[in-house]
Amino acid sequence: MSELDLHERLARSISQLTAAISSVRLYSLDHPYVVQYSESAYSELNRLLRFMASVTFFLAGNSIVIKDRPLVGAGQFLEKFISILKEKGVERVTFEIGLTKSELLDFIASLAAKGDVPVRSSLRIRVGKVELRIAGDPTHMQDPEPSDTDKEGAGAQPLMGDLELDRIKELYFMAGRGNKMDLRGIDEIVRRFIAGFLWNINPMRLLASVKTADEYTFTHAVNVGILTIAQARSLGFDGRRLHEIGVASMLHDVGKIFVPEEILNKPGRLTPEERTVIETHTVKGGRYLMTLANIPRIAVVAALEHHRKYDGTGYPGLSSDWKPNIIGQLITISDVFDALRSTRSYSPAKPLKAIFDILAKERGTAFHPILVDSFVRLIASNV
Repeated sequence: MSELDLHERLARSISQLTAAISSVRLYSLDHPYVVQYSESAYSELNRLLRFMASVTFFLAGNSIVIKDRPLVGAGQFLEKFISILKEKGVERVTFEIGLTKSELLDFIASLAAKGDVPVRSSLRIRVGKVELRIAGDPTHMQDPEPSDTDKEGAGAQPLMGDLELDRIKELYFMAGRGNKMDLRGIDEIVRRFIAGFLWNINPMRLLASVKTADEYTFTHAVNVGILTIAQARSLGFDGRRLHEIGVASMLHDVGKIFVPEEILNKPGRLTPEERTVIETHTVKGGRYLMTLANIPRIAVVAALEHHRKYDGTGYPGLSSDWKPNIIGQLITISDVFDALRSTRSYSPAKPLKAIFDILAKERGTAFHPILVDSFVRLIASNV
């Protein structure tokens, strides 16, 4: 489905949803107008969900944003819908494949309800705030606290940071079970973060913190994605190329899913033999990604290269005339930065000044000098 078709269908869906909500407020949930408009909205949304696993849009000021672009075409219905979302405190809505009529009708009813009646997530309609979990910030915004009813089954809606983490976990585990990864999940996460940067969200406030040792690989993948997208955007990358960079950075460590957990999550220093096993993750990740249809070529290169240093050292061992890819070098810097700022069983998190000192010391050897200077300026301007 083209972007134009997506926007047109979503605009029609929102027009019908808004008409249904307005009708509920005037009449009742079983009024013929409500039935007519909700049926039309359901049909439009299901047409969308035939082409994609989910449809997510965000409230950004006085606009609805989908796939990094503001929605147009719904006229006064769009303005009314935005007003309703603001009134109910909803900033993000996701419709997922398998959506039922009863779920949509409940969603319409909750948006139409006056007063403090919350809009709750269901199995295939997820709602919440735009902000991600902010590490170390007790004032961060989050999704509304779920009721006991919401917590039953899959109705509970986690913080957005947790949602992204859960998606990455699921995708990595698909790879570990020998299945082909569904790249639509990665595409949605990347679009989410790119949209955030279009709203000038501070990348440092998006970084997630590691809660458990066996969560590190997945949290790290999300953080490296955030940092690399921010870097690339600051250097002028945009559009499809920026999206591909985001996909590559989120998948750079996918090879670790093929490393035994007892080595990957070992509490303490690795033996030389264990280190050798760990270092196979670059080649294994690159080989796995090569099996996926429509994978950006840069994702394969980044998985292979992200432990190769600017001066040609590091791993895996490649020919002496191998030229490092600039995107791989961006990911290398993000990779090291996030590792240094994270608490591990064998190493405490380092303060920002100490991290900057390490990056400066390795400038021109481990890291591309121009890229690492640009990265440090980016981080320094956002703390």
